[in-house]
Amino acid sequence: MTKHHARAHWSGSLPTGVGTMQLGRTGPTIPFNLTARVEEESGTNPEQMLGAAHAGCFSMSLANLIEETGADMSAVQVETSAVVHLESTETGFAITAVDLTTRGTAPGMSTEQFLELAEQAKNTCPVSKLFDSARITLDAELI
Repeated sequence: MTKHHARAHWSGSLPTGVGTMQLGRTGPTIPFNLTARVEEESGTNPEQMLGAAHAGCFSMSLANLIEETGADMSAVQVETSAVVHLESTETGFAITAVDLTTRGTAPGMSTEQFLELAEQAKNTCPVSKLFDSARITLDAELI
């Protein structure tokens, strides 16, 4: 089993406070605040970090599935973005959906095969499994 570390620190009240998130034990420290979370102001927030993690995990999973077909990986590229939906629900705030958009280049692969592999990656990447309670959509295109 692999373990990955992160940490967060928050100071002050929710509306005016500030925090930092550290990736890994010695990785970069990223500031975050409530304004970036609810008003999409500059800065970052936990949902953006989760979206980046999901886009990265999905991209790696899709590339692996493409590689398993015997594709020439020197020409394969996968680019994915994620939109994470944070909504107020009856039980409090929740991540209710994640919209993944991916574009890939895989010479020699049919569009149908690419879309099938993208759907498989969406359903099997570890971060997708973490978001099991959220609706995950996928817009995939072979370019």
